[in-house]
Amino acid sequence: MTAELRNLPHIASMAFNEPLMLEPAYARVFFCALAGQLGISRLTDAVSGDSLTAGEAPATLALSGDDDGPRQARSYQVMNGIAVLPVSGTLVSRTRALQPYSGMTGYNGIIARLQQAASDPMVDGILLDMDTPGGMVAGAFDCADIIARVRDIKPVWALANDMNCSAGQLLASAASRRLVTQTARTGSIGVMMAHSNYGAALEKQGVEITLIYSGSHKVDGNPYSHLPDDVRETLQSRMDATRQMFAQKVSAYTGLSVQAVLDTEAAVYSGQEAIDAGLADELVNSTDAITVMRDALDARKSRLSGGRMTKETQSTTVSATASQADVTGVVQATEGENASAAQPDVNAQITAAVAAENSRIMGILNCEEAHGREEQARVLAETPGMTVETARRILAAAPQSAQARSDTALDRLMQGAPAPLAAGNPASDAVNDLLNTPV
Repeated sequence: MTAELRNLPHIASMAFNEPLMLEPAYARVFFCALAGQLGISRLTDAVSGDSLTAGEAPATLALSGDDDGPRQARSYQVMNGIAVLPVSGTLVSRTRALQPYSGMTGYNGIIARLQQAASDPMVDGILLDMDTPGGMVAGAFDCADIIARVRDIKPVWALANDMNCSAGQLLASAASRRLVTQTARTGSIGVMMAHSNYGAALEKQGVEITLIYSGSHKVDGNPYSHLPDDVRETLQSRMDATRQMFAQKVSAYTGLSVQAVLDTEAAVYSGQEAIDAGLADELVNSTDAITVMRDALDARKSRLSGGRMTKETQSTTVSATASQADVTGVVQATEGENASAAQPDVNAQITAAVAAENSRIMGILNCEEAHGREEQARVLAETPGMTVETARRILAAAPQSAQARSDTALDRLMQGAPAPLAAGNPASDAVNDLLNTPV
């Protein structure tokens, strides 16, 4: 790796003295990988007191990622109407790629792909294919809120394949439904932080660091001295507050109580254990996840269509019965009065339902957001249960057609253009105007 690509101080600034939501085993691997590069000789668990030297780190620490291949219009794969969004490796605030890249996934990439899939008329649902131990706190809560927002537009499911721990669990909790494989590791609802102390190593090398600062907390947690007790208490308070916020988010998304989430004590669950703890909904084979989600969406559509068909059948039956009674004249006077009283109610309901459906369809097709997105508006109008408000949000997030963008730009240009010259004789005060001089 060339020197210009190795920004170790920047990496260290994000890894140390900052809250991280990481699965514990991965955290040890992560910090051991940095140890040799940053001159760290020993890792110490502040809770248990256990130490791990750099030489005890796993031999293979490389995380792979592949960003080769032609770029497609979509930033995700669509399988049977399901947009599959991979979420793998360490979760970081920002990356240059929408897809997982070099062993990490950016929250910004997840959000961008979610927004694109939500506005894609060919996508019926979204599946987060997750294999992540967690990552940075920065950006995690905003990303989870976006997932919760998108699930109100289209179903968003999460698949632990084969891990969604810590920050990954936060994102999965925001999904409409959570699937786990039989060996998937989930949970780890907690926060951690690491502090490095290079003081002894620098002293051996004859290096003395003098910090000149203004503000009593400016150099809290600096890597050149031991961590003072008061600073440690402050950092611990930050950890506790972040964990509380973590638990509150998971509670709001899943329906579990905050205390139940806190009582997990950041434990990691496997397969069925996650379902028993309320952190997952269904145990599946990873290869069946798309089929399971597709079947659930189809069943939901069938229930909606069946409900409308039942109402229409009941209305038709009542109308046919009333007509037959009029023809045969067999119905008694009392029953006739009841039928005549019920008939207008049924007809009124049918008329109101038809009017409401027409209003819904026309509201979607004629809304301002449909301009330049007519094809998407038509698909949304044909979608059962799609409200005007939801359709407007989806259309607003979708790009306009090239023709619509050109027309809009031309309209703005024409509005600022001067009025055309009218034909006629020149005015008396314009005899010297070159535009009025005959040639």
